Amino acid sequence: MRHLFPAATAIFIATCITPTGTYAEPISPAEALQQAVTHAAQKGKAGAILHVQGCGLSFQQAKGIANRKTKLAMPLNEPLRIASISKLYTATIIHQLVQQGALDLDRSATSYLTDGEIDGVPNAHATLRQLLNHTSGVPDYYDVRSYLFTDWTQPITVERTLKVARRKKAANAPGASYAYSNTNYQILALIAEKVSGLNLTKLIESQILEPLELSDTQYNTEHPGGTIHGYGTELRKNADTWKYAENTGADGGITATSTDLSRFLKALFLEEGQLNTVGSAMRANPMVKMSKRQFAGAGVEMIVSRTGTELLGHTGDTFGYLSFAYAIPEHNVTLVGHTNTSDKEVFIGLLQSTILTVLEACQAE
Repeated sequence: MRHLFPAATAIFIATCITPTGTYAEPISPAEALQQAVTHAAQKGKAGAILHVQGCGLSFQQAKGIANRKTKLAMPLNEPLRIASISKLYTATIIHQLVQQGALDLDRSATSYLTDGEIDGVPNAHATLRQLLNHTSGVPDYYDVRSYLFTDWTQPITVERTLKVARRKKAANAPGASYAYSNTNYQILALIAEKVSGLNLTKLIESQILEPLELSDTQYNTEHPGGTIHGYGTELRKNADTWKYAENTGADGGITATSTDLSRFLKALFLEEGQLNTVGSAMRANPMVKMSKRQFAGAGVEMIVSRTGTELLGHTGDTFGYLSFAYAIPEHNVTLVGHTNTSDKEVFIGLLQSTILTVLEACQAE
């Protein structure tokens, strides 16, 4: 559930949003996407999945291997560990509760949690909006100590994450600046459960999965199984992370097929989407500037191209697995990518190639 782009944003914006190169020979957008996913699998010595819908493209391919030991081929329609892309789902629940009149984004977290659930957490008085857009200053529970001493085969829980937050200092005063923190979404889940009387699993199932018929999406499955092994941790780049339970909790607990994830993006951010009012609320002003062309909304991240095209979605980074999920409302496009290696260079290359190819295809229509 760590955040992929703070260190890589400059590279990403410079090379991905602005066309900078051409192919030696003209090839079709579908061929370019095929080259991108194949290259990612080969360079990462594992597998890659790419799913693009829109602008004349209906592309879905899996390349490479799901298991380095058995050499099993990467499956196309298996639920993926999408890490922080899961924040879109938790944010959806919060916005739905706002629409129902149960929550106010500009009230403090402590006004909803009054019986000690977040006592001692720095900046617990931050507003829900600040939690959603990462300006709360609440410290992140990921740190060097956690990498060294945490048993990642155990599920991520509120008790575990807030214990870490309580021993750390605030990143900044609430509203003062952007500072990505997974802890924000642990607190948001507590609030959603408190005001609704339902646990987050039930809320996500009843408010998102069932209405959208996302039958290949699950929340908070400690060990989701499947065949896709992930490779790489902060300390061991080739470690097999298949048994890790880092894909749990409100900040990163969703597993979904690329098809289901594409459908969820369409529901949130495309004009006729069933959850379009929620998606609009996520990106409503004020948005927070993360970098020159990257902004944080109330639960979503936005990248703006030099021509003004907006990409709405999120990336996901969990040990051994990297994912991206973006919608381009202007062109009714969704793009989902996934690699089962923590090699960020491989992943960013796939993302760059995909967005460049998709924007060029849209411009050509």
